[in-house]
Amino acid sequence: MKTAINSINKPLIAAAYLSRFDWFNVSAEDTTGKTSSFCATKIYMPDDSGYFEFERQFANPKYSNGKIEEVIPVNENKILFLSKGGTVYTVEATNKALADCSTASGSKEDPASLIDWSRSHVDEAGKAFVVLDLRKLGNITPIVSRRIAHYINAYMGGYADRYQVCRTVYFHTTKDREIYGGVYNLETEQPVTRVLYDAEYLDLVYDAKDQAAKDKVRQMMKEAGEKLGEVIPLF
Repeated sequence: MKTAINSINKPLIAAAYLSRFDWFNVSAEDTTGKTSSFCATKIYMPDDSGYFEFERQFANPKYSNGKIEEVIPVNENKILFLSKGGTVYTVEATNKALADCSTASGSKEDPASLIDWSRSHVDEAGKAFVVLDLRKLGNITPIVSRRIAHYINAYMGGYADRYQVCRTVYFHTTKDREIYGGVYNLETEQPVTRVLYDAEYLDLVYDAKDQAAKDKVRQMMKEAGEKLGEVIPLF
């Protein structure tokens, strides 16, 4: 009597292996020879249809061109994937200087607990430039992730396709005590948008909830400035 043996789901095994990394450089080549490249912070199969979702932190994801049908390991950090649509994806996996969601203990109620000190600094004018590592929020739900993405789109100027990259949020104080915020591109390690977030002359135009949030950010910038060695004007 023969025993049926289920085929090994190599794409699923590969996705599980890649879960140990938090950063992926992906290049794709379709059947016409057209190439493209992008970065991702997670690669996984969202359901049993067999296609890959390339998650880009707090941005629109990308999807494989159909079911992943073939897996070709090159080395421990590089894997080739062939999709049903004929596109070849070359994935190079690494780990970036980002918080580990599984051990993170930050809170949205305390923005200072989310500061990415490795990316924050004092600018040439001696003012604090603070980048948040939102992975410090821990393993958030997909709904919360979409809310953060919407906030970045709506309030940090992140709607445009060119800003749909692996990203986070930054804040920057000026000599006039204004606070600007915007999208911080984790792929290029640069701010890419700039919007006025708070200024003392705007204090009369607010609702209580919005002002409470701004007060927390202003306090965070004060604490960050002190720790980073911000230059405080004498006059």
